Amino acid sequence: MSASKTNNSNHSQNPSDNASGRLSRRSLLAAGLAAPIIVPRFVLGGPGNQAPSDKLRIAGVGVGGMGQSYLGECRHENIVALCDLDHNLAGKVLKRFPRARTYHDYRKMFEKEADNFDALIIATPDHTHAVLLTEAIRLNKHIYCAKPITHNIAEARKVRQAVLDAPHLVTKSSVQASGCDASRCTTELVTSGVIGPIRELHIWCNHPVYPCSLVRPTEEQTPPPGLDWDLWIGPAPYRPYHSAYHPSNWRTWWDFGSGTVGDMACHTLHAYFKELKLGAPTTVYGRSSIRHKGFFQFVSTPECQSHANTVTWQFGARGDLPPLTVHWYDGGMKPHRPLELDNSVQLPDTGLLFVSDQGKLLTGYAGGNPFGRSRGIAGGLLLPEKKFRDFQQPDKTMYRCNDHYGEWIKACKTGTRTVCPIEFGCEMTEMALLGALALRTKRVLAWDAKGMRVTNHADANKIVDPPYRDGWTL
Repeated sequence: MSASKTNNSNHSQNPSDNASGRLSRRSLLAAGLAAPIIVPRFVLGGPGNQAPSDKLRIAGVGVGGMGQSYLGECRHENIVALCDLDHNLAGKVLKRFPRARTYHDYRKMFEKEADNFDALIIATPDHTHAVLLTEAIRLNKHIYCAKPITHNIAEARKVRQAVLDAPHLVTKSSVQASGCDASRCTTELVTSGVIGPIRELHIWCNHPVYPCSLVRPTEEQTPPPGLDWDLWIGPAPYRPYHSAYHPSNWRTWWDFGSGTVGDMACHTLHAYFKELKLGAPTTVYGRSSIRHKGFFQFVSTPECQSHANTVTWQFGARGDLPPLTVHWYDGGMKPHRPLELDNSVQLPDTGLLFVSDQGKLLTGYAGGNPFGRSRGIAGGLLLPEKKFRDFQQPDKTMYRCNDHYGEWIKACKTGTRTVCPIEFGCEMTEMALLGALALRTKRVLAWDAKGMRVTNHADANKIVDPPYRDGWTL
């Protein structure tokens, strides 16, 4: 990297189900790889023996926002180096880890600390994920990365392949509910066949939680002291500094973020993505709310996400599964309430509705039962309730991840596979980014997954694989 930044549905998400999940020393040596695996204390014969390195040495990039939460969950490990372009924003976080060496420029951190850390936490804006990921892979580091994993589809393909080419590295996507008991209960309910093959899926989310429908600012502001704005822009098109972008509000701008569908879709897709074989839709389209300036005055905001959005992905038949239509709603939008739902029951603020010829399943956004013990079973509420009153929750056959961050740390130390590795995150990210693409183009897009191209709208392909700003490469 320089700077002046295929669907694999047969991959098991269950570390205990993956025969190659635990890496042998012989296989690593044969491949000529020096995997950064930490030797846990118990390997050496009990608590009386101190391992050469008992704690994971972690570096973090982008620690002033969500990164502070990630670091907080890993605080009992050895946080050795932290980088953020804005030390004003990240100041409180840096003080929490006084032993960590601090940097403004991640390139300098990588140069000076390459031999001093085993794993990297990436929590920067979307548009810089891919360049950090590929550099971390080159440096032979385990990785924890915020989602969406990348900012465009071409990056997702490249990053996924790079991760697959480095199987000795442990990676994890920041999808905190992945593998949890609630989501697994829903997955087991869907795959039980109780309502038959799914033909429609409705997903709704109460985000965005940030300003939207904004018009590009024309005034120039002075960046905060110590902020390298050119480096913050990275591979994205250059925009003069403005507080409309940083701090905190970059996600709404297509130059830097991926909108609500890019931000939040992976928090639900993990529960059924592989089970419903959601690799490649044939068609995707979206609609957004219109910003009003006054009576009969509409303002187009093509560079920024709207306040409320819907996306539809259409999938053809997939093996033994029938055609499927997936609908997304955000900004307070929801699907029509099922006719079978009791009038006293409100649709949850966020949720999922699986629709089949034989019934429906209403669940929480990341799976589970949004109504607690009041009605339904652990995996959700089956409709009509009378028809499924005596149905019992299926047996728990899937691996449960009860400690999201702890699983990643343990996997880094033992060489096991995480429940939501980055290659899986890339698959989910691609579907989410197709939704963002539809919202940006405002067209019905025909998608050729194998060719990685939109076949009926040439300009959309400029967003599928956009050029990097001069001086940047992946």
